[in-house]
Amino acid sequence: MKMKKQLLALLLAAVMVLSLTGCKETLKKVAQKVTGHSEEVQEEDTTRWAEATADPLIIQGIADASAKYATATADGCLYAVFNGIWSRNTGYFTVPGGSLNIMACGTAEGTQKFKVALWKKVDGGAAYVPDSTYYVKTDGTDYRCTISGLDPAAQYRVTISYDSSRYYLYGLMKVEGIAG
Repeated sequence: MKMKKQLLALLLAAVMVLSLTGCKETLKKVAQKVTGHSEEVQEEDTTRWAEATADPLIIQGIADASAKYATATADGCLYAVFNGIWSRNTGYFTVPGGSLNIMACGTAEGTQKFKVALWKKVDGGAAYVPDSTYYVKTDGTDYRCTISGLDPAAQYRVTISYDSSRYYLYGLMKVEGIAG
């Protein structure tokens, strides 16, 4: 009796898998009729890449450029150096003009990019600012991106992150348009 139940359960599982496969094909055919496309629709790549720039990235106010992580502010800019990190957050700052320019460069082994993203200070923590993530190639070239539409009364921070658990990121960053 036990063997029959196991066989019946296996048979029911096989029927369910086959019916789901058929259902997927039916849904695919309906979608093709509705859209008029007979090919599969590919998901759009929404990765936002920082653009290469010929402007030199010059860091001010940081005495030890070999520090694991150090920041300084001067002349309406936040400067950062990072050596051997995976992720770091800057301190909070305001954006009086409602727009930031971020320049960054980096080198790394492994993953060929790192990302910078903006976070807004909220009660009890920080909230991600939508559409503020930019990827920077780790080829040692200087890159620039602009984040606008920011609230001049709010406080923000930049997160630098490198998606690797094996290798580390080395680089520089300049954030223009801030107030302490």
